[in-house]
Amino acid sequence: MKKMLFLLLISTIAFSGCKFIGGKSVKSERDSLRAYAYTLEQKMAAQEQEHQASLDQLKRESQVMIDSIISIYENKAAPGAGNFGSAASGNYYVIVGAFKTPAYASNWSSRVADMGYQTEIVKVSYWNLVSAGSSTNLRSALNELSAIRSDVTSNAWVLVSR
Repeated sequence: MKKMLFLLLISTIAFSGCKFIGGKSVKSERDSLRAYAYTLEQKMAAQEQEHQASLDQLKRESQVMIDSIISIYENKAAPGAGNFGSAASGNYYVIVGAFKTPAYASNWSSRVADMGYQTEIVKVSYWNLVSAGSSTNLRSALNELSAIRSDVTSNAWVLVSR
């Protein structure tokens, strides 16, 4: 009889009580995890908006700096201002590669041309510079520079030919 009572007590605890308690605790944990995940998603969305706003502000500030540099080159550079006086009347080349060997420059020029850019090899002293675009004013050269940096190479730069 004691064995029977002991087995009945063990089976009652093992089969009925644990499933009832376990089901409720799993459900409440699942609900709390969903609420926590939702809260984290909301925080991440808010942080993403703040980050995007700071990036937009940085972009506006850098554009103001670029505009001021352009105005210095194009408007305020007088003939008596030294080397900057001739920069406003020169050509601007967006350089995507600089090579000492002409064959390497020609090879890179053809690869950039295959990307859809009109290339040109500019010789400066012993350097063969591969240009992916040229312009007569600095503003359009800088606009080309941002597009070329995203498509061809992030190390592109503007050469001012005087």
